[in-house]
Amino acid sequence: MALFTIKKKYTAGLFIDGDKFQCLTVKGSVGNFSVIDYISDIFPFDNSVDKDSLINTKDKIDSCFSTIDSKILDKKTPIHIALPISDSLLRIVNLPGMSLDEAKLAFRYEFENYFPFPLKEGIFDVTQINFPLINKDSEKRFLVVAARLSLIDNIMSSAASYGFTIAGIEPAQISIEKAITSSVHLKDSVVYIYAGRFRSVMILSWQGNGIFYRSISLGFDGIKLNVDAEVDVLDDALQSQTVDFVKEIRFSLQFALSQIRGFNPQSVYICGPGANDEMVLMLKEALSIDDISTVDCLALHQVDIEETNENWDIPLGAILR
Repeated sequence: MALFTIKKKYTAGLFIDGDKFQCLTVKGSVGNFSVIDYISDIFPFDNSVDKDSLINTKDKIDSCFSTIDSKILDKKTPIHIALPISDSLLRIVNLPGMSLDEAKLAFRYEFENYFPFPLKEGIFDVTQINFPLINKDSEKRFLVVAARLSLIDNIMSSAASYGFTIAGIEPAQISIEKAITSSVHLKDSVVYIYAGRFRSVMILSWQGNGIFYRSISLGFDGIKLNVDAEVDVLDDALQSQTVDFVKEIRFSLQFALSQIRGFNPQSVYICGPGANDEMVLMLKEALSIDDISTVDCLALHQVDIEETNENWDIPLGAILR
């Protein structure tokens, strides 16, 4: 579900993640992708900048695309952008008896009840989903994604000034969902967990639709990649952060299940740069769910990136339709 999209021949996915970007370019179709290029780099911001919200001003966005411009030689391929988790919002809305077109019109009058900025400062899109109820019943509801209009305008103008064509923009949460969904097509009720660098995400998915999205202000930036740290210190840091992360997931899931009584999780799938085997064991104990595992999204979609230690789940998800 994108805030807008256009068709394209080749596909690139761009994720701006705090102080760095990742851009993955492929050709072919789902299940038969060939990697054309994959580039990542750190933006030249000083340490005083809040890394969790680097693209909230025009100057910062210009600096981002200036750095990207210096690294990407072929700018002909249109790009799908995954917005940072901190800059995109998702809500499940109940508008009984309305068609999708009617819901899009009606939600304009409900916008400010769901998002922390006025309609004139935002851009949103709506899609219909099936929402679970008690006793295996379900009803139609709507997923609404929104972002600040100034952010989208700044991205579009900055990209154009450097010669890039933007094919679509969507929340990183949606990219995560697309990247991991194919692995669980046989399960009705699943939980997706993305263990990110600065922020993480928990998604409840029912019959292939996201019905609950929770942004988690915990990440694993630097913990696993800090080569200057002693091995035992590094292990302790990862262990401590994983313990805190699992606690947050348990609380978030308990809250979600108290709100959605018709959802009974069958499986939990974990991806992202912070995913690790210890997390799986802790979650099995904390959640009392047996089917919990990590997912290699690149392998899932038969995408081969050689010689990389980075996680490419979100740029991959951005290019999937």
